[in-house]
Amino acid sequence: MSNAKRFADIFDGLKLAYGTYKIDRKKTNGKQAGKASVVKEPRALSHWEGHLSGKGDSIGIIPINEDNACKWGCIDVDTYPLDHKEVISRIRRIKLPLVVCRSKSGGAHLFLFTSEWISAAKMQEVLQHIAGALGYGGCEIFPKQKSLQLDRGDVGNFLNMPFYDAEEGLRYAIKDDGQSATLDEFFELYEQFVQTSEQIDALTIEDDPETPVKDGPPCLQTLCRQQISEGGRNSGLFNLGVYLRKAYPDSWESEILVYNAKYLDPPLPLAEVNTVAKQLLKKDYGFKCKDAPINAYCNSEVCRTRKYGIEVGLAGAEIANLRKYNSSPPIWFLDVNGTPLELDTEGLMMQGAFQRACVEQLNFMPQTMSKPTWEGRINQLLTDMSETDGSVVEVSQDASISGQFYEFLEEFCTAMQKAESREEILLRRPWLDEEEDLIYFRLKDFEGYLRKNRFFEYKSHKIAQRLRDINGDATSLKIKGKTTRVWAIPSYETGSGVIATPTLGSTGERAPF
Repeated sequence: MSNAKRFADIFDGLKLAYGTYKIDRKKTNGKQAGKASVVKEPRALSHWEGHLSGKGDSIGIIPINEDNACKWGCIDVDTYPLDHKEVISRIRRIKLPLVVCRSKSGGAHLFLFTSEWISAAKMQEVLQHIAGALGYGGCEIFPKQKSLQLDRGDVGNFLNMPFYDAEEGLRYAIKDDGQSATLDEFFELYEQFVQTSEQIDALTIEDDPETPVKDGPPCLQTLCRQQISEGGRNSGLFNLGVYLRKAYPDSWESEILVYNAKYLDPPLPLAEVNTVAKQLLKKDYGFKCKDAPINAYCNSEVCRTRKYGIEVGLAGAEIANLRKYNSSPPIWFLDVNGTPLELDTEGLMMQGAFQRACVEQLNFMPQTMSKPTWEGRINQLLTDMSETDGSVVEVSQDASISGQFYEFLEEFCTAMQKAESREEILLRRPWLDEEEDLIYFRLKDFEGYLRKNRFFEYKSHKIAQRLRDINGDATSLKIKGKTTRVWAIPSYETGSGVIATPTLGSTGERAPF
């Protein structure tokens, strides 16, 4: 078996689509910038050969397949700089069967492989618990979805694959001694750590004894590992105090001094620590999950399982992974508690429309939040979407609203019974003037054809504009002695004019499917 075939079998996933990524430059934060896109067609072995050789595009795979199952999952540790050897040491210390690869931007992809397909929900659940145990509760998990709505055009999110340009590239696997692994050595790591479904079910996940904020929220664990810096220290220490009151009810006031010195950089002055402590004494506060800096690292599903995590009653709907399909109008998919929700732009902007969509599609009614809070969450989702590879999907023209319109126009002009003479235009038929290579018809007859086919998206003025876009012209003909208003468009039969659907500027009308 060739290396490309073996690699493709390991990283199998959705067969209907895959991602590509072309690197253009490196950002100031160390991340590489480039052009990501989703290709909605099956990938071939040649794509993998181009990926491994570096002579083709970098390949990204959507881990969840057509049956909502996975053979691999990944924790995306997006931290720079990162000590990969220390990460592996932490993984081995609690005996986790993960293979670590360097990401394209210098972070780490922590892969869990299975020898058979398991449900995406199970893979996601296991990886969330592993991430929490490692102190990476705020990191992205792939698969991002528990299920896909393929019939609506949603293909989820892809992950860029390791070993692009396997011999010279930087997306290599990392051995336990911290050294880079060759492709053959990666195959050995895979064979060493790949799990059966029974092993996944029996996998015991223990917290690293060196993990801070033991049994507490994963967001605080992540922040403490990174050190909480200026701008987030007061809020960070407040949330640490909420944890300490739960975990150390008799000694939390002395523990908060220890945590301030150990996990804040630089530590807050004693007077400010005392102010936070006095505030915590007033009542039994909960975690401020929606406030910075912990909101950026929230993993509520894992947090609910922690002894000193959030109470279920305080947790709202978990919304994440916004995707945009660049149709006109655009279609959005947003994961609500791990399930894709289809939205139009109003449903994304207006909380009431969002709640109605949840009730209709998910049989679930999220709690209402304040308008500023809602708008803040949506803005953060839009920001995350713009920074996530393949979350904005450019889609085909033919099924867009404009594409449908032009298909109906062509059908009306070519498939219907044609007028034998200009007089038969009055019988609601299009007439081809072969000398001028023009098709004549009345606008009201074409509008009737659109209504018959249940196309109601365009009013008369919009139809007229679309006809002008293909060099159509509003004119008049003398028919039976009377002036009749008609439209003339270039003939289809000559191969000119309207055969190609026009490009409609920078807001081009594309479709999600």
